[in-house]
Amino acid sequence: MTTSTIAKKTFEDLLNLDLSVCEVTVCLASTLKEGQIPRFERLLLSARLTETFRSIAAYVQAHEKKDYNNGDTVLHAYAAESKPDAHEVEFLDLSSYQTILEQISPLSALADVEIFDADEKFIAGMHFYAIAVQPPDGEPAYFFRLYSPRKMLARSRFFAMIYSQGVYDRVVDPLFLFDQLIDCVSYRGIMYIFRKDHFQDIFRFFEMIRNAAKEILESIRTIVPIQNFEAFAHDCESHLPKLVKLKNIAAKPYWGKISMENIKTVIARNNLPVKVVQHGGTEMLVYDPTNKWVLLKLLDDDYLLSLMTEQTYEVTGKREVEKE
Repeated sequence: MTTSTIAKKTFEDLLNLDLSVCEVTVCLASTLKEGQIPRFERLLLSARLTETFRSIAAYVQAHEKKDYNNGDTVLHAYAAESKPDAHEVEFLDLSSYQTILEQISPLSALADVEIFDADEKFIAGMHFYAIAVQPPDGEPAYFFRLYSPRKMLARSRFFAMIYSQGVYDRVVDPLFLFDQLIDCVSYRGIMYIFRKDHFQDIFRFFEMIRNAAKEILESIRTIVPIQNFEAFAHDCESHLPKLVKLKNIAAKPYWGKISMENIKTVIARNNLPVKVVQHGGTEMLVYDPTNKWVLLKLLDDDYLLSLMTEQTYEVTGKREVEKE
């Protein structure tokens, strides 16, 4: 079976999972340093609060199931540069994303996760939480939600009051605020993404890109001759959205086959302000620091010809159409 077929079947199984018989565990994740694997701590919950977290997972499941059964949800393979519409759910095979697997690996042994004790250092680094639902048989599902210490009333500019014995008093004990939303769910090795920006924040997507920046830039240098490459590299390294664009470029299947003839054709067809010069017998692109994006967009194949309108367009987000 293809990855898409497996993802579709797994999603259907997730939507049909009987959450009422699942054991529910909630773990907070804290990351104090960049690149650090999150430290998890498990909340000790009352029966009523356990049911509240179960209801959050059940609400998300019911909402997604209704849309999926009505044909209103479309599953797509994850693409870093895509901008999914509200009806689109992206998925990725976790076996291809070792960095994410490393971050969630402690959840595979929930009994070994330490109990949350409200340590100030841990709270300062709180980054997300996971609702683990374990059926009597089979693998658990993990519902992830972005979180931060700002969602604690004790750390907020707001304060809370409570009514007791005829008077109001200020709440001084720390209060954690949760909502009914979920950003992504992993089940049987597949991650389903409902809020892409939160998913990327939870799993340190941009940290991974920063760490890979030099390798990506060397790949660009090797394949595409750029006359003032050092200026191009400097401007990219100092701006995260440009690094994201670079990563998209380097991951493209056409990248190793790109030729200067192809590039010049696109420049001419779209009348792009990109100069091509001869240097030492080699044709080279000229990076213009006053127009920092045009070269990146050119290399990312963002200028497309529509067969329907015979117009060329600059696109801001795209994914390849899967072939049957």
